[in-house]
Amino acid sequence: MRFSVLPVLALASTFSGVFSAPTPEAADVSLGRRQATKSSIVTSLIDTIVPTLNSMMTAAQAANASDTVPAALPGLTTQLNTVVAAITSSTAAAQGLSAAPLKHTHAITVRQATVPLGVLLGELIADVLAAVDALLASLGLGPASGLLAPLGPALSGLLLALEVVVDDLLAAVETLVNDLLTGLAAGLIIA
Repeated sequence: MRFSVLPVLALASTFSGVFSAPTPEAADVSLGRRQATKSSIVTSLIDTIVPTLNSMMTAAQAANASDTVPAALPGLTTQLNTVVAAITSSTAAAQGLSAAPLKHTHAITVRQATVPLGVLLGELIADVLAAVDALLASLGLGPASGLLAPLGPALSGLLLALEVVVDDLLAAVETLVNDLLTGLAAGLIIA
């Protein structure tokens, strides 16, 4: 049985390439900050609009119970405009954050315990859908459809502004995979 040093060196170079590749936590400092900031934007949006949505649901149910739906529509429209304005403001904040270029560094950062953005968006959509369902049940389709018309485009704009986070994550994963494959290729060349 003969022992050769070359396969051991090839294996060592493969592992050194893996260890020198950036990890998802260390790949980009500003990417983590950007995600945390966008999560805080969505969290503050949820905290801002949920009381207004609850107030709208209560007012719509009271109007339905007392048969004063037409009289309640101006107040509900004002409340919905407040919700749309908060969503539009959050969209502008997210778009401003998305426009800033990423800084690619390999410094180790401390991960912050934040709620994932997808979970926050799910919570936001669930809250809005609960309010829409309650408004439809209380007001009926005719009045509610006119009332809820500006809500769709505002939520769509927010989701499009937050899409850049996914693109940033994919870019970080691409960098990680490229560095990993470079390390593996170096190991195979030596072998």
